[in-house]
Amino acid sequence: MTAERGPSVEQGSTGASLANVGIVAFVARPLPELRTALRSIREASPPDAQLAVVATGLGDQDATYLLRQYLRGRIQALDFERAGAHGSHCGLDRAYQLVRGDYLARVDDTLEFQPGWLERAIAALEADPTLGCLSLVPPADYHRGRGRPRTVHVEPIVVDHLDLRCFVAPRGLVERHECELMGEQPGGCRFQDYLRGEGRRLAFLPGLVTPLGIVEGPTGLDSCSVEAELPPHEGASDGMQRLEQEYDLGDDILLTCLSCGASELEVLAARIRFCERHQVATGFWYELRCPECGELHYKDDYQFRCPD
Repeated sequence: MTAERGPSVEQGSTGASLANVGIVAFVARPLPELRTALRSIREASPPDAQLAVVATGLGDQDATYLLRQYLRGRIQALDFERAGAHGSHCGLDRAYQLVRGDYLARVDDTLEFQPGWLERAIAALEADPTLGCLSLVPPADYHRGRGRPRTVHVEPIVVDHLDLRCFVAPRGLVERHECELMGEQPGGCRFQDYLRGEGRRLAFLPGLVTPLGIVEGPTGLDSCSVEAELPPHEGASDGMQRLEQEYDLGDDILLTCLSCGASELEVLAARIRFCERHQVATGFWYELRCPECGELHYKDDYQFRCPD
């Protein structure tokens, strides 16, 4: 495939108002990967950018978490779809209807974002009006070439086709494309064909997005993940019906961060503690995060003891 350098993008402010930018995150992985991915997007994005989520095939606990994020105002729009029910493969037919603004960013929950990724992408589009869409992930068949050094200053690289897991594009182009051409042609992306027909170039911007690793939670007999109110439990583990969960997922609670002194912590997870000897629920273990410095804290809440 061919590739050429575009104008370099220096770090700094962009002329567009970032409140006029919409981010649509396509998510399909369960907690805690889902939570980690959304946190990465929020922390690396401007606070005034809109954020919408399209969730596919998630369980009840994952959907409850997203609904709480929406009700708390951390997500501006929320759309659920069943597994296998897709429009275009990159979700353009869903994304542009969920957010407003001059620019549209499409992301997913497999990536981790560097601070300033959205500002740099928009600056690159504004610096070169011939660019129609800017991906932040290199195409699968892209190679730097023998002897070519890694990019020091982030700059667009013009290519023949894009990886559309993560891209930024002028919203007007996306909307006009969807109005004219609905669906997907086998073996190709009609959005990219449309952009080429409009005389626009395709490029990706390296260095701002990396694959997101899998987050492992506690495992073993003493941990059972829960994210909301406990359901009734029958059988030998009678104690589960008597447990009272003090904190719910997503709650902001009044506890002091031992690292920076902030007065509120966010509840990331609540897990049931079991007596390993009898397999009876005895309490909870909470994972908390300070929104100011990101430090993680852990709190035990034992409500029963193992009988002698």
